[in-house]
Formats: sequence, C-alpha cells, structure tokens
Amino acid sequence: MSLHALIIEDEIISGVGMQLVLSDLGFDSFAFAGTAHQALEQALLRRPDLMTVDVRLLDGDGLAAARGIHDAIGPSPTIYVTGDPRALADRPEAVVVEKPYGPADMARAYQRAQASLTA
Repeated sequence: MSLHALIIEDEIISGVGMQLVLSDLGFDSFAFAGTAHQALEQALLRRPDLMTVDVRLLDGDGLAAARGIHDAIGPSPTIYVTGDPRALADRPEAVVVEKPYGPADMARAYQRAQASLTA
C-alpha cells in the first residue's frame, strides 16, 4: 500500500529533511507546499495519509492551512511542527513535534496522529 504525505513547509531544506524521515516510516509519495494555498491545492489533488504542518509559514498560519484542508477533504492525520510548542497550547488535542526533531519523535507523533482519528 502506498502512503502519501503532504509536507507543508516553507523552508526547502526542512521539507526535504522531513521527506527523508517519513520515507523511513514507509511513506513513498510526497507533495510539498510552501503556502496555505499550495497546501490546499495539493490536498485536493491527492488526499494525504499524513500531513506535516509548519505552524508558522512565511505567508501565514499553518494552523489555518490545516483547518482549511480538513474542512475541504475531511479529517486527516496531522502533525504540527514548531520551534515553539506554546503556539498550540490552546489545542491540547493537536499532535505537536518540536524542532529540532528526530526520526523517533516523528514515529511516535505519526502513531498519535493516526490514533487521534479513531479516538
């Protein structure tokens, strides 16, 4: 089974790093978006099995981008990536990974993101 990830990240090096980590978790298809608009376009082209979302995008808010995607295509496992986890303090249900992260951090977050849809 092919696993598709949507990586919402405005820094290309960080996005490629995320791709490498997710490849190790079994993902074999990737879409990249640097803006909220691009993210929605990519999600509509192919529904992601996982979204990783940089909380602060150059053009706006990653949280709003994820919310727009969920409104358009329904729930999808989502991991929010941030250098400041307090940015999601008002969203205790959110799966958050703090930068810098390692492969084990992402593996645990992916499990939590999947479980959050069935809870």
